Amino acid sequence: MPRTTVNIEAPILASLKKLQKREKRSLGQLISELVAEALARRETAEPGYEFRWLSKPMGPARVCLEDKDAVWAVLDQE
Repeated sequence: MPRTTVNIEAPILASLKKLQKREKRSLGQLISELVAEALARRETAEPGYEFRWLSKPMGPARVCLEDKDAVWAVLDQE
């Protein structure tokens, strides 16, 4: 099995060591199993919602957008 060094935050390491004592397994075995489970969940997880812009040609503008009064007149129509 390859060896490597990984930096783990202190609270996570403390939790891992508690679990290690409870399960009476090596820290390496425990971490390998937990990481394998997390990777498997990620691979099978449904992708989150992906936002996509939808654009369609709308033709020419029906009001000159540079004419503020014309824009307000259209917006005020019921």
